[in-house]
Amino acid sequence: MLNWRIILCIIGLGTFVVDSLAQDSLNVRRLFHWDDPSIPATSAYSNQYNEVWGYAAQGREYAIIGSTLGTHILDVTDPETSTVVDFVAGRFQGTDVVHRDYKTYAHHLYAVCDEGQSSLQVMDLSYLPDSVHVVYDSNELLRRAHNIQIDTVAGRMYTCGGSTPFAIYSLENPAVPTLLSDTEADVPWWSSTVGYVHDCFVRDNIVWCNDQDAMHVLDFTQADAPVLLGAMTSYPGQGYNHSGWLNEAGTLYAMADETHGSPLKFIDATDLGDLEVGSSVTSGVHPTSIIHNPFFTGDNVHVAYYYDGYWLWNTSDPQQPVLLGYYDTSTEPNADNYRGAWGVYPYLPSGRVLVSDMQTGLWVLDIDQATSVIIAEQTPSYRISPTLTNGPVRVTPISERGTTMHLEVLDASGKRIRASSQPNASMDIDLGPLSDGLYLIVVDNGISRYSQRIIKSSR
Repeated sequence: MLNWRIILCIIGLGTFVVDSLAQDSLNVRRLFHWDDPSIPATSAYSNQYNEVWGYAAQGREYAIIGSTLGTHILDVTDPETSTVVDFVAGRFQGTDVVHRDYKTYAHHLYAVCDEGQSSLQVMDLSYLPDSVHVVYDSNELLRRAHNIQIDTVAGRMYTCGGSTPFAIYSLENPAVPTLLSDTEADVPWWSSTVGYVHDCFVRDNIVWCNDQDAMHVLDFTQADAPVLLGAMTSYPGQGYNHSGWLNEAGTLYAMADETHGSPLKFIDATDLGDLEVGSSVTSGVHPTSIIHNPFFTGDNVHVAYYYDGYWLWNTSDPQQPVLLGYYDTSTEPNADNYRGAWGVYPYLPSGRVLVSDMQTGLWVLDIDQATSVIIAEQTPSYRISPTLTNGPVRVTPISERGTTMHLEVLDASGKRIRASSQPNASMDIDLGPLSDGLYLIVVDNGISRYSQRIIKSSR
């Protein structure tokens, strides 16, 4: 990867740090790395690997990573002695396999592939660490799927993309899923309102659908008669709505547009009838940096950032996400393509994070130093919004302290591109003439100083 990084944080009174010689990690340490050079790479993206997932039972921790050949299961309980404990061949294998996806329910692992004559595979993990037993391998329900999600509360599996459009399956018998609903066949308005769903997040029958160019939230309590709860069909910086994750409190949703240069967007989830982007973050590594998949643990959001590797932010203040750390898993130079970190699994009991990289394989990371970062609270003296815009940004004083407001706009290199002084009152800053990118607005009234990151996007 390029040997430069731009780190943008707002801590304390707000800092704008540009480090042109930063290392390939911040507050994150590698514990284990696995790569099998004998696995063939795809002709499309030169990737040997795809999704990663995890599993823990009886005091042991396991990493599950997909490849062009199938599913590899590693015991990573002690990272220094990690080892492959089993391998399950995919029904379809070879250099045409780009996508596999995994989820677990109870002690079963569900595996799908989105290429060729594939199948739904169900594996019993209760025999680990000795072995994995395949208890179901059939294309009767589905041949291909792009992604799967499991509602562990309702005991249902949702499939996205592939040979069967968005569908819901019962896991009452975890070893033998049964179809509950095929939305295109059972829901008359589905194709015109929602359409193709690339991925989704589901919890207790409430499903957040990533349908390429929009977001729809639906209640699937009755599988064949969903109720639309909310939608976001346009938003600043709109791109290919790829994936997302809801935090544990159900108050904040992280949405990833799989579009080069597009930031990770945060949506207030407390009012499903009024969904809008409230803030956003970006690695700032390169203009073509691209996000793949985000996941929440508490207030921390873990992101697979393709060429930029693994990134971690804290969202205790959703309007001011703070960068905690990163680890670059990729050796690929940034480009207008799709390579690098594919997936993240941050749910092992040990707190270690699993990352899959399309070219370099499996990584086990220690994020203890990152999660121990003390986030100093920035007491806001101004409100600056929106943080993602193609037009004006409003600066509003919260307090009446100070009579004069000094304002600066900095670009991603730290260069001051605008400066002005005026009475301490509300004003608009027009970013329209500026190039798309990341900017920092700094306001100083002589008593307090406040800063806010802004992303200018004409998309």
